[in-house]
Amino acid sequence: MGQKIRWGIIGLGNIAHNFVKDLAMVNDAEIIAVASRNIEKANQFASQYHVKQAFGSYESLLQCEEVDVVYIATPHTFHVSVALMAMNYKKNVLCEKPLGVNKDEVERMIACARENKVFLMEALWSRFNPAI
Repeated sequence: MGQKIRWGIIGLGNIAHNFVKDLAMVNDAEIIAVASRNIEKANQFASQYHVKQAFGSYESLLQCEEVDVVYIATPHTFHVSVALMAMNYKKNVLCEKPLGVNKDEVERMIACARENKVFLMEALWSRFNPAI
């Protein structure tokens, strides 16, 4: 097996807990960092899931060179700002739905992904369901 894809999680609410459990079933993926605006919450989450690094700010995680891709699990009103910041740090982004709250936000995110040559995707699992 080749090198694992190294994930960071931004926003550590209920959906992030589900994501960690699902990602555990992916052989070539590894969660190496988590971030919350509250360092205690980040430390607790990291301890619960045996994650190597915990950060008390989103930007600190984005500065971590070990992170290849970030999963954004913040409230949807923060998606655009966090995604733009992540992509400007040259991080690939999987963003919880909705990607943005309006067309302008989504267009800005797509433009930023193109400009920085990074991957951007909305976490819409049903798109990959074989039945669909």
